[in-house]
Formats: sequence, structure tokens, C-alpha cells
Amino acid sequence: MNLKIFLPAAYRRREPFRFWLLLVIFLAGVPAGPGVRAFASQDHQHGGAPSRNAIRALLTEEPIVTDGVLNEPAWKNAVTSSQFLQRDPEEGKPATERTEIRFLYDRKYLFIAVVCHDSQSSEILATERQRDSDLRNDDTVTILLDTFHDLRNAYLFRTNPLGTQQDAYITDEGRDVNRGWDEAWLVGAQVHAEGWTAEFAIPFKSVRVNGNDAQVWGLEVERVIRRKNEYAYWNCYQRGYKLENVSQAGILTGLEGFELGYRWRVKPYVVAGFAQHSASGTSDYDNASDVGIEVLKYRLTSGLTADFTFNSNFIDSEIDRQQVNLDRWELFYPERREFFLEGGGIFKFGVAQGEMPAPDVALFHSRRIGFYTRREGVASKNLALPVDAGLRITGKLQGLTLGLLNVQTGRLDSQGVPESNYSVLRVKRDVLSRSAVGGFFLNRELSARGDYNRVYGFDSNFVFAEHFSANALFAQSSQPGVSGDDWVSSGGAKWDSDFLFAGIEYLFLDPNFRDDLGFVPRTNQRRISPVFDIKPRPRSRIIRKLQFGYRLDYVTDQEWDLQTRYNHYNFQIFFQSGDHLLIAPHGRMESVLEPFRLRKGLSISPGVYSWNNVRIAYTMNPARRISGRLVFQPMWGFFGGDLHEIEVAPRLKLIENLTLDLGYRTNLGRFRERNFTDRLVNVRVEYSLNSRIQTRTVVQYNNAEAETDIQFLLDYMFRPGDDLFIIYNEGRSTEKLGPKDRTLALKLTYSLDR
Repeated sequence: MNLKIFLPAAYRRREPFRFWLLLVIFLAGVPAGPGVRAFASQDHQHGGAPSRNAIRALLTEEPIVTDGVLNEPAWKNAVTSSQFLQRDPEEGKPATERTEIRFLYDRKYLFIAVVCHDSQSSEILATERQRDSDLRNDDTVTILLDTFHDLRNAYLFRTNPLGTQQDAYITDEGRDVNRGWDEAWLVGAQVHAEGWTAEFAIPFKSVRVNGNDAQVWGLEVERVIRRKNEYAYWNCYQRGYKLENVSQAGILTGLEGFELGYRWRVKPYVVAGFAQHSASGTSDYDNASDVGIEVLKYRLTSGLTADFTFNSNFIDSEIDRQQVNLDRWELFYPERREFFLEGGGIFKFGVAQGEMPAPDVALFHSRRIGFYTRREGVASKNLALPVDAGLRITGKLQGLTLGLLNVQTGRLDSQGVPESNYSVLRVKRDVLSRSAVGGFFLNRELSARGDYNRVYGFDSNFVFAEHFSANALFAQSSQPGVSGDDWVSSGGAKWDSDFLFAGIEYLFLDPNFRDDLGFVPRTNQRRISPVFDIKPRPRSRIIRKLQFGYRLDYVTDQEWDLQTRYNHYNFQIFFQSGDHLLIAPHGRMESVLEPFRLRKGLSISPGVYSWNNVRIAYTMNPARRISGRLVFQPMWGFFGGDLHEIEVAPRLKLIENLTLDLGYRTNLGRFRERNFTDRLVNVRVEYSLNSRIQTRTVVQYNNAEAETDIQFLLDYMFRPGDDLFIIYNEGRSTEKLGPKDRTLALKLTYSLDR
């Protein structure tokens, strides 16, 4: 089918760019008239939620000890609210166990008490002590604080009955959830005969606020009773929303006159250690000692912060999970470095998600900074570059959300990579009540070669009614010697409720579009993707929800010649027990224009390939002591052969302080030219001596690359925000006892603030 006949010629002349530009300027520049104000006010007051609860925090001069025991007299005078309703299993009904919340504050801290009554306190689940664990196994309490009350962004604080801490920063109602955000805060928890109690102390200096005059913050509180698989909420219990939908939160008032905290904070580090490099029977030892500034924070205004790093050292970051490439395109590796994770949601734009957790396209991916990536066989090698210095400015100013990032990296002589400079500028303005328009600019300069790459454009995201949203993006790249065919555009519209998900999205990438700061594995594509899911909830004691879905990915090149057609079907059962079953038949067609190597000794020739596969996956409720998932996916006709994927990933929580995640995956490939069997082993062991001394051990094996990786990390959190790490890393080739690299180091951070 020739799709040209369905598209007006004006589109190919990029008339939509002018249309959307005029629309964005109009919406951003016109003051809110009566109609717009009425719409925004209505959404602010209700937003589809049946109520907007409010609670007031009281000032106290009495010292509060965050031990989970509410024995201070001030707590008796605090306002109490207990209006918790279920989202699951029975929407809108009162929670089966009573929950009470109270708020106090002094000049430095916001104190929160959550009393979780439980008629069967002996059945409370509390197993996890590892900081920033997802706490899926346990009963939990989660606090969301929208400190600017912009109905979009919030800080998340979560704990379990052991007082384990998890925190995150939510951007644009969950468009990005930055779980790498870490700040100093305190929590204590106690289990007692009537249930359990959590007591939080959140420093005002750890969050950004709009001054210290009388405050109105957004507030949501979630309680999970894990053995019942029950989710209860203080304000927004409707199933069409998620916890991250900050616009549906309640209100916290009463805060004023507190201290904003430090004007600046500096966190230097020192590393002492050595590295061993072994090859051909010889070993070389290098000094791995280092010193630098992990981060220097300076508060420019109450809502705008500058962060500076010098001679960064990320030795304590978790190693990348081993992957095997089963396609033509580059693999995606998530960001793990703390400096780039904090504030990352501001720089998240131009993301085309697709079906899988990894994005199809991300115009900015911070992993491009400080890493040189090359593909070797079936894997992508990520070689670290020295990060000499970096500056980041993020926050809110005069109604705008601002983000500025500038990083200078050193050269990598072994790969011929010169010194480089990376810059990102992001400006966004909130419009209406839950929408935004913005612009961005990305720049990379290679100093020794005179090469550069720049990308600039704008995006918009509009949320209407309760569940309907639409977005659009246009951007152009600029680099030496290229003119024309260097644009990217994307957009879509969707309805996303508890019962129905329906939408359509498109992604157009020109052949000459280049983005050195983004994840763009495939250019010269025109992708159109309609999606449709229905999610009925039968009245059953066994099944909580069913899902029937379909998605089509129809991909052509710039000339509208079909390159990929991917039919996704899925059938899912969500059980009341928390288990989940997925059966997903897929049909795929690929037009290969150039040969590519799938394995050593196995190249895929040009041609048109079609195959079918079905993915069958069963995931067990993480509340169990033994949980995990099983996956089986046969692909008949995969690029002219057959491929079967099998994954076994048990999670063992046998004792309170120990968690084992065991992952084994095998790919069985049968081709005329060659058969192969990939084996990937990923073992992760977390052991906590207590809430302040924790260990993490990761062991990985990949026979496709004949490689084994080991990392051991001991983290002693001797005070909030500062750590003493002991790190051991080893990478070894398993082929004929090949070369290996080892590093043993001690890293210490110690913060000073004023």
C-alpha cells in the first residue's frame, strides 16, 4: 500500500511545524481568559477525583524523635485524618484496616506520622532493609509532596515496618520517576499489637519550595497491605489514576516561617585503591586513587539550584546488566550515575516509548555523556570517559521550569576519542492546569576534530478532561556537511482509563537526522502505531482484572516503502493473589536491506523475513518468600531460522536481611548456517547488617561474549547523605582464561553545608 496518497502534500512540506508552532505560541502567550481560567479552576478543584481532602500541619517547638513511637505530647494536638479508601481490590470502599495521618513542623523539619492499624498485626509483612529497594515484598506507606502545588511534580518518600527508606522525584505526573534521587531524611517505624507506625522527618532544605511564606502543598498518602494485595489512598482512590498523578492529590496547609536550609553544600570525595589489568600471562597495576567533588550545590533561589561536579568518580555505581543483541539495532542501557539521575526528569523530552520498557527513541539520554559505545558482536561495549567537570541548573523561576546541563569529558586515547563538551538547555512552561509547552537545545563539540552536532526543537503535552492527552514534538539537527533531511517529529493522542486504552502515535525520523546526545538506534523511518486495550474487571474471587490488547507498528522509510510490520496481541490475567499471566502472540515482518552479523559466523542476508512468536510469562506475587517470573518465547522463522527464548528468574527472600535475585536466560538459535545457544546468568545478592550497613553483590555470565563480571559493594551510611564504600569490580574473559580487569577501592564522601 502506498501511503503517500493518504497524506496531503502540505505535510511533506512540513506545514505541521508551522501550525504547531503558532498553536504553542498562542497557548503560551495569551493570558488565561475567563474560559481558560474556568477550565483550569475546575480541573484544579476536581480533576476527575470525587473530593480533595485537606489537612493542616501544626507548628511545634517540642523536639520530635523519629523512632516510630508517638509519645511526644505535640502529636496528641496534631490534626488527624483517616479518610482512606480502596483502589484495589474494591474501588471506593473504606480500607479494611484504619489508617491515621498527622503533621507537625518546626523551623527545620516537616514531621509526618502514619498509624497503620491492623487487626492481624502478626501477619504484617516486613522483610526489606536495603535502601532504595522497591519494597514490593512488604507492607508500605508512601508520602507524595507536591511542594510547588503545580499539580505535576512531587517528591516521593516510602517506608516499610522496618523503617527502610525509598525516595524518588516524580516529573509530569509520572512521565519520569527518578528513583536515583537521594536526599537526607529520617524515618522510624515500630510494629506493635495494634499494627505499625511510621514517623517521618523531612528537612525543608532537602526539597525545593516556593519561598517560606504560607504554603499550600499537594499531598497524597498510599498504604499497601501486602498480604491482602490491598491499595488504599487518602485522596485519589479512582482506578483510572496512578499514585504518580499528582493533580489528583489532596492538600497540606499550615506551613510557614520555616528555614530554607543551606545556601550551599559541598560533598567532596576521596578514593583509595588499585586496578589490575591482566593479559597474556602478565599483569599491570595502576593506582586507582582519586579525589574530587561529588557535587557542590548552591541555591540560586528558593526554587532554583545549581549543582557542580569536578573530576567525577562513579566507581560505586552498579554495573550494567549483561544483554545479548538479537536485532540490528543498538541496545539501550539505563543511566545509573547519581549526578545525572538527579533532576533527570526535567531533561526527559522527545521520548517515543514503543511496547518495551526501553524507549524506541530518546532525544536526550545522559548515558551518551562520559561513555564511548561500540558494538562488538552481539553486545555493545560501554567504555568510560573521564568526566572532568559538570554544571547543572534545575528548578522553577518566574513560572518556567528550567534545566541547563554542561559537561566536559576528557579524551580516550586507546579509542581515538578526543575531549568533548556536552550541553543541554531545557525551558518549559506550564499551561492550563495539567499541560505544558517547551523548547530544548542540545550541543556536542569535539574539540580536536572541529566536529559538532546540535539539535533544537520544541514539544507540547496537553491533558484534557480526565483521561485524554495529546502531544507533539518537532526538532532539527545540525552538523558539518549535512543539509536537508535532518528532522524528527513525533506525536500522538490517547485515552487512558482503567477500562480502556486507545490511541495512535507517529514517529518520523529523516535519514540525515543525527543526535549525539540521544538514543536514536534507527533513522530513516516513518512509524505509525495504533493501540487498543480493554481491561474488564470480572466479579471473581480469583481474577482481579483481564486485559485484551492490540498494537500495530507500521514502519516505512522516507519513500514510504514498508520496512517493518509488527502485530502485537496480548491477553493478560491479573489475579487477586497478585500473580500475573501474559500470553502475547506476535507477527513480524522485516525487510533487511543490508547484511548484518547476528553471531560470529552467522550473518543475516538482505531479504524479506516474516515470522510468528508467542510470549508466555508468569509472574508471581512478590509478597511471597519465593517469587519471580518464568518466560517462554518461541519464534518460528526468526530471520530465516528458529529462535526460542527461555527465562527463569526466581526471587528468594528466605530471611529478613537477605534477598537473592537469580536470573537465567537462554536463547536457542537454529539456522541453516549455524546453531547457537546463548546463556546469560545474572545473580544479585543483597544483605543488610542493619539499616546503615548494607552490601550488594552482582555476578554476571554471558557465554555469547565469553565474559564474566563481578561487583561487590559494602555501603556504610555513617550519616544521612554520606557514605563509606568498599568496592570490588572484576571483569574476566572466560575464553581460554583470557584477560581480566580488577579494581579494589575505598570511597569516602563527607558533606559540608551552610
